[in-house]
Parts: sequence; structure tokens; C-alpha cells
Amino acid sequence: MDINFYIYCFVSLFITVDPIGLLPILQSLIFPYPKEYRIKIIRKAIIASTVILLIFALFGNYIFGYFGISLEAFRIAGGLLLFKIAWDMLQAEIPKTKHKPEETLDIEDIDSIVYVPLAVPLISGPGAITTTMILVGKSKDLLDKILVVLAIISVMLVSAIIFYLGDEILKRVNIYGINAFVRIMGLLLAAIAVQIIFIGIRGFIG
Repeated sequence: MDINFYIYCFVSLFITVDPIGLLPILQSLIFPYPKEYRIKIIRKAIIASTVILLIFALFGNYIFGYFGISLEAFRIAGGLLLFKIAWDMLQAEIPKTKHKPEETLDIEDIDSIVYVPLAVPLISGPGAITTTMILVGKSKDLLDKILVVLAIISVMLVSAIIFYLGDEILKRVNIYGINAFVRIMGLLLAAIAVQIIFIGIRGFIG
């Protein structure tokens, strides 16, 4: 087992999902609900997000083939998207590819809240889907693809824990601490994005 590849997958996905950066947004969206409902919403949103990312990890190549999209083209487009998300994170802003102001909660319909906007586009947004596809493209064999799947599940489990502990975390860490963390993660994501774009361009040229 290539532990280094697993760590790379985990870190890349954790940065793009950004559960700590999402925490204030998530809490502001679900605060009208009683605690037991908030737990149920988080659990369903995490499960839905995991399924979405696993679908792209397992069947993304078939989706690409159907639409005639090359991996190099997706790497360049995905790298540009990730760089845009990283730029927003460096400004300590909510990435616009993840959330729009008009995407608010309908307090009477928990299921629709779970899938939109929580699962998509907040948790498993375009950045996470793009990262998943690129990581699968980097996989050299079946074992590497299994590591990508394990990384997806691991990131979702860690995200669930962070979301469950959201109230306590926000009590102990002020918004400035979260913004500083988001900026650091944004810098790392920008470096990953540039590397992905470079690999995509090299694939076209070579």
C-alpha cells in the first residue's frame, strides 16, 4: 500500500471539501432546527456527499467517455477551477462555486435541505468532484483507486466529526482563527492547482 499516495489524496480532498471553512456556513444554515434534527441533517448530507464522490470516482471515466472529454482537458479545466476556489480561500471568502446567497434552507423540507445546498454544492461541490476525478486519473492500478475511495470515506468521516462538534469548535475558535486556517489551506490548494494545470498542459504537448 502506497501510504504517501493515500496521504496526498486525503490532504487534497480535505482542502477542497474544507469542512472547517464550511463550519460557520453550515451552522448558520441549520441553526433553526433542534439539535436532534441538526444531527440527522448532517448525517444525511455526509452520506449523500460520499455517494456523489464515489460515483465520480468509480464511473467518472465512463462519463468522460460518453461526453468525449479527455483527462488532460479535465485536468486543465479542473486545475483552473481549483485555483479559483483557492483564490477565494486566500481572500477568506466563501468560494462562489460552493455557495450562493439565494441558496437558503426551507425549514419544512429536511430532505431537500440535505441534498441542496448542503450535499451539493457545499460539501461535494465542483472542487471536490474535480479533485476526485483527477486523483483517479493519477491512479496507476486498482490499489491506487482503492486508496482514493478510502480517502473519500476518510475525509467524509472527519468532516462529519467536525460538523457534529460545530457548536463547540465555534465557541473555542473565533472567526479570525478560522479565516487564518482557510487562507493556509487556500495556499496549499493553489499549489496543487498549478501542478495539476502543468500536468494537463504537458499531457497535451507531449
